[in-house]
Amino acid sequence: MEKMKKIYLALAVISGVLSANAQNFKKVIGFNHIESVTHDDEFLYISDIGVAMKPTDKDGDGKILKLDRDGKIVDANYIKEKLNAPKGLTIANGVLFVADIDKIIAFEVKTGSKLYEVDFAGETTFLNDIIVWNDTTLYVTATDKSKIYKVDLSENKFEPIATDVEIKGANGLFADKENNRIWVNGFGANSEANGVMGYISLADNKFSAITPIEGYYDGLYVYDGVVYFSNWMAFEKKGIIASMSLIDKKVKTVELSEPISGPADFTVFKNRIIVPGMLDGSLNFITIQKESLYIH
Repeated sequence: MEKMKKIYLALAVISGVLSANAQNFKKVIGFNHIESVTHDDEFLYISDIGVAMKPTDKDGDGKILKLDRDGKIVDANYIKEKLNAPKGLTIANGVLFVADIDKIIAFEVKTGSKLYEVDFAGETTFLNDIIVWNDTTLYVTATDKSKIYKVDLSENKFEPIATDVEIKGANGLFADKENNRIWVNGFGANSEANGVMGYISLADNKFSAITPIEGYYDGLYVYDGVVYFSNWMAFEKKGIIASMSLIDKKVKTVELSEPISGPADFTVFKNRIIVPGMLDGSLNFITIQKESLYIH
């Protein structure tokens, strides 16, 4: 595994050198610790876990901010409900779902008012990414438990998916309804970069990896026939975004003008990858380009 990690580190350095003059990278700073970003047709919404980098502390200083599409704050107190360390966000049918330590909380997008919640107390203290499967079903990762939970909103209950392999530090999710599968990655366990990247078939709950390289994987998104996924690389400014074409299955690094400090749960909007830098409180906008470096 050490060899694979060295390969990835070398690629991150090479990628930074090759893209030093890139003009399609924009960085917005001034936030605390952004973990997730999502969007509707007009605005961006980000989760900020608070002043301290304490993702499991119930300290009451978490926020959801509403931004315009270029990262300018529209409403710094968009959600009035007390939040602790909000992480994963997703929007569907006018509802914003927020993962906050041991709860999933639903808010009306239009008003920011709370609608209901699903309580995971006693089950986990690190709910992370969320995806909507249909009107009554969500999936959410519990990073501390290395599990993915299926949530039944109609009955306000949940159960873990029994996968054939453990997804260590289960983190990012993406719903691939057309192929009846969930894309997932892991941040790793025991502070090691031993997370995996791939998908789970909901027909048999079997996991298929798309790369043998392990890492501190976090966000992921499928857009225009390409799977994008983030890897922190280290707990400093070394993070990268990788991609894999669903046609040729080749993995590449996305061209960046600088590494990202803790590239967390990102989204793609208007042909731009919008990535939170969780360690330095930045929001990074990357225009999607075809050219990048291949990882063989």
